[in-house]
Amino acid sequence: MIRIAAIVARLTRNFRILRMLSFYNINADISLVRQPCIFLKMLSGYCCSGIQSKRIWEDIMTEQEMLYILAIAEERNITHAAERLHVAQPSLTQSLKKIEKELGTKLFVRRKYGLDPTDSGKLYIEMARDVTARINVFREDLRKMNDPMKGQLSLGASWYNTLLYFSDFVPRFSSDYPDAKLRLIEKNSAGLMEMLKGHEADMIIVHEYPKEYPGQQPVPAKDICREPLENESFRILGKRQLFSEYGIPENEAADLRRMEDLPFIFFNRDQRIRHITDFALRNAGVSVKCALLTQSFPGALDFASTGLGFVILPEHYIAANISHYPSLISVPLGPSLHAYWSNCIYYRVQEYDDPLREEALRILKGFSLQK
Repeated sequence: MIRIAAIVARLTRNFRILRMLSFYNINADISLVRQPCIFLKMLSGYCCSGIQSKRIWEDIMTEQEMLYILAIAEERNITHAAERLHVAQPSLTQSLKKIEKELGTKLFVRRKYGLDPTDSGKLYIEMARDVTARINVFREDLRKMNDPMKGQLSLGASWYNTLLYFSDFVPRFSSDYPDAKLRLIEKNSAGLMEMLKGHEADMIIVHEYPKEYPGQQPVPAKDICREPLENESFRILGKRQLFSEYGIPENEAADLRRMEDLPFIFFNRDQRIRHITDFALRNAGVSVKCALLTQSFPGALDFASTGLGFVILPEHYIAANISHYPSLISVPLGPSLHAYWSNCIYYRVQEYDDPLREEALRILKGFSLQK
């Protein structure tokens, strides 16, 4: 016998529910770890902290009820939520009142701009999001086990890695496995990792700092696998006239020490490419002028083509776009500057084989070798 608190820690990673179950000292057989539906049914019989009655009526914690509350929370309007759910507005209103009555607490308060969740409502919403996400994962896992090549894959990447990898991968994969469904997610690396840990993505491609970059080594969770794809070097790019004006050779690796005080186009400080650019400049021991700050790779190319300054960009992006800018040239940066990033695939450990994911991994790694 073990405490359900330990089961919840594994199944939901929800520390509020963990503390609540520890408080009630609820026990269950360890077999529930392998039977999440039974576990969720048992969990539905107990209250969350802040709710008056200890026992919850069995129909409150159904998936449908949770979806109702989530829709209201996201729409902040009963009418809009009802339209989204394809139910009558009076029916949804009555469902909300019924849930609140049985919980003994208000889940929403009405404001001028819409409905806001109360503290109890926020707790319910957090729980409902976690549980419904895991129910969806459970259903998808069953579908994959029954017919693995007809499942769904949720793949995540930054906008740049989406362009770099998925633009070739999606047509190839869809052609090979027409019955499979693909869902693409675009976020930054931190957001993607959170989605992977939360079972909202099956596989993600992220940029990592070079191994020489201090204090930035990847530390994945125990149930997360990491496979490197490739290292992508950065190049320095600028208008040919600018190279000539400052005496920068066009046919050899750039010596940044000769570019002291020259104008550069920089990316914003919260972007990984900016961190690595700053690292390369520090390695070279030079200080340059900031001619412009931007977040956009295309914008950086446009401004560089006007002669505003030099810019450091990934080599694959330059190769794919420089033909549109006849006035621009690019040269490599020396290896001693460690101006590159690593592209890696992350995915979760699973207790069963997933042929669809394995095929996706094989195809993606094949594309990386061709670049």
